[in-house]
Amino acid sequence: ATMTTPALSAGCALLAFSPSLSLLFLIAYQKSQLIIIVTTSAFAFLLSSLLASLLWLPVPASLRTGPLIIPPAVVCQFLLRCGFVKVYHRVEAVIQKSIRKHERHEAEQVRRRQEQQRQENNNENHNRAEEGADNVAAPTSAGLSETAKLRLELNDWSCGIAAGNGFGGMHAVLLYGTLLASESSAVGTLYQDSCSFMPSLVNSAIIAFLFSILDMILMLLTFYGMRRRKDGYARNSVNVRPEGSGGASVCAGRIPLLRFPDTAWGGNLALIVAFFAHLAAGFATVPNLKQNGCLVSLPALAGVVGLTAIIFVSGVSGHFLPDIQGRRMGQNGLAAEAMRHED
Repeated sequence: ATMTTPALSAGCALLAFSPSLSLLFLIAYQKSQLIIIVTTSAFAFLLSSLLASLLWLPVPASLRTGPLIIPPAVVCQFLLRCGFVKVYHRVEAVIQKSIRKHERHEAEQVRRRQEQQRQENNNENHNRAEEGADNVAAPTSAGLSETAKLRLELNDWSCGIAAGNGFGGMHAVLLYGTLLASESSAVGTLYQDSCSFMPSLVNSAIIAFLFSILDMILMLLTFYGMRRRKDGYARNSVNVRPEGSGGASVCAGRIPLLRFPDTAWGGNLALIVAFFAHLAAGFATVPNLKQNGCLVSLPALAGVVGLTAIIFVSGVSGHFLPDIQGRRMGQNGLAAEAMRHED
């Protein structure tokens, strides 16, 4: 027998970790705020695993196998996702308060400088007074742009993706990392009864890949749900928002197949979908307990992930972001476009 080939190990590792690594380097890597969110959400997943393990401590080992272990793990991850987002909202409120305080301080400084400039130019002609006021105001907008950039980074899209990246990445590491490490130095290639025609490295890599994507979607659903529960919008769910008010625009007169109401009830519905989608994905792996069960479990798991993605995209289309974040992103987009035209 020979060791597992490096090509097989490397290919399976890329497959298992590609969603998390791609999003980490493309979205979160260059922004310190998002790196913090990735790290803390990964820690939240570890806490959920610890909590699920503690629940099984008093249970005899003979009962810790089979489908019974799935519901407690799903409940613990659901609670830790909601808890993480709740803590994020509290931190966000503190940051927003600090930004508003900074902006008020900057505005007061501008007002004082303008007042001083007016007094100094009392005896000058009107044109020169206006020119002086313009010269004072110019550096202020540059100073405020830094807070605008910070506000732009702290939106539910970027932070939700970063949190899902951390949660799903740590899930993939625990789900697949130990198998990859053991097989990389093992003699021969491991095959299991659950998938006798496919190396276990490949089968587990596909499962880790699908769960990484699912964790991302579940975290975004949790961000949407917890935000709507927190803000409690009272708005008709079939109303179409103007473009730029909350993410992707929705064509007028078109109602998606499923649309979460932009209310507290819509938030509850998103959380319910997240819980049962995760539960369904967990039970989709149960056929692996049978001979060649991967023939059933892999398509079933892929179907759950695909259906959850469709429900998410359709449910939050055009109104994932709360109004204030949507308007802010629209305003900054218009400002950036204007600057490009000036250049």
